[in-house]
Order: sequence, then C-alpha cells, then structure tokens
Amino acid sequence: MRLDQMIAAIAARFAGVGIDSARLDARLLACHALGLTETDMILQFDRTLCEDEAEAIEALAARRLKREPVAHILGQREFWGLPFHVSSDVLVPRPDSETLVSAVLEAVPDRTAPLRIVDIGTGSGCLLLALLSELPNAQGLGVDISEAALTIAQRNAEDLGLADRVSFVQGDYANAIGPEVDILISNPPYLADKEMADLEPDVANYDPRHALVSGASGLEAYEAIFSTVGAWGKRPDVMAFEFGYRQAKDILLLSQQYKLCGDTDMKCEVRQDLAGHDRVLLVSAKPAIPA
Repeated sequence: MRLDQMIAAIAARFAGVGIDSARLDARLLACHALGLTETDMILQFDRTLCEDEAEAIEALAARRLKREPVAHILGQREFWGLPFHVSSDVLVPRPDSETLVSAVLEAVPDRTAPLRIVDIGTGSGCLLLALLSELPNAQGLGVDISEAALTIAQRNAEDLGLADRVSFVQGDYANAIGPEVDILISNPPYLADKEMADLEPDVANYDPRHALVSGASGLEAYEAIFSTVGAWGKRPDVMAFEFGYRQAKDILLLSQQYKLCGDTDMKCEVRQDLAGHDRVLLVSAKPAIPA
C-alpha cells in the first residue's frame, strides 16, 4: 500500500469513531512512525510502504482509535511555538491557554525587569516556561501536587535551556508560596464533578483527574488560591487565572470576595480565547496617573 493510501484509510477509520481531526492525526502519526518531517512525507506520498513501516503506522493508529491523545502517543506537544514533553501525568497544553501568556505579557511594562513569577498547578510547565522565554531576566517557581508532573516540567525546562531560571516544588495550590511575587499565574482544575461525564474520552480517560476536577462546583481551587492571595499585604502586580468558558461571572465574584480586585489599586479584565469564549481573568496594577 502507498503511504497516501494508508493515511487516507486510517483517517477514515478515525473519522468513523468521531475523531474530528482525523486527517491531521493520521498524518502526524505516520510522520512519527516513519521518522519523517511533514515535508519529507509530502514528497514520499506515492511510495509503497514496506511491511515493517505499515505495521509501525498501524500500531500507532490502534492507540489513537482507543482515543489516546496524539500528544501522548508522540510524547510531545507544541505550545507558544515551543516543544513540550507530555504524558498522562500532565494536561496536554491547549492553544486556548496561550491567551493567559499573551495577557500577562501585555500587562508587563518592562520585559527586561528581574521579575519573580509563580505558577500554581504548573503541570508540564508550559505557561511558566513560555513566559520565561519572553522575559529574559525573570525567575520562575512552578508548584504542583504531582511529583510526576514536576519531573516532566523540569525536563522541559532543561530542554528549553531555562533550567537556570526556574525551580519546581511540590505543594497544594497556594500553600507552597508567599507574597514576594511579581506575577502569579494558574490554570487550576475547574470542572465540577458532574462535568466529567460530558468530556471526550481523549480527555476523560487520559488526562489526570486531579488536574481537571475541582469539587462539586468546579471553583474549589480558585477559592483556595484567592483566599491565600487576598490575605497578603502586598499583592502581585500581575495575576492571571484560566477558567472554564462559562465561569467568568463566578470567577469575578470570587475575585471581589477575596479582595483581589475591586479597589483603587487593581483592575480586573476578562480575556477571550481563540474561539471568543471568556477564558482568562487578568488582575493587574493600575498605571500611575500622570501628574
């Protein structure tokens, strides 16, 4: 069978089980199995596969048909233009989470400043490391309850050449940090228990549950973080929190309840993701009024 024919056949099988990105997934898995770049694959579309090559592609396709995420099969996912190692111990980085990175960078007036960034629930480290790649003099601290996740985050930091500017510690939400922070970020779990039943099997069966679910309301993680930060005498100049696209009202109410914003010193903004859904709460210090 030719390479293009096998990709088409596998894509049809993927589509048959409800995989939306069937053609793309088939191409990515074929590239990985054969050790080809996308360009190499296009140039070789019409060549006949040997038996070993066909079996290698088929083995990866069988995993995807069980709805294992492509990122887990490849062991990698791109985020903010950077490659990140991933596994079932961390959430697969999503394009919508780049909204948080963009929002923080827009709120930083001097990107060369020696800033201290803390990421609560760092997972793969994608948010923190993406920011460090753009803020050359910043130092980062990533906190996560999962030791396995921290191992992956450390590996990503090393491979991206950022290990000398970041540390990772095991902790539960805000318990491992103090108020000496310039930028605080988090993409905590925000699904309610009952929402697990509505998830695609790619997520429900393969992403770590503790990184998805936050109690009956889906808000427990935010309450833990906001209550800690609200008690600090000095709050970070920039804070950004990702949330579910139907949670904006609840998140804003919580931010006011715990005094993250609503006074004269801090402002709150809700930023939209690529699909136009409310996705990130940005809390930042208001600029000084010119004399």
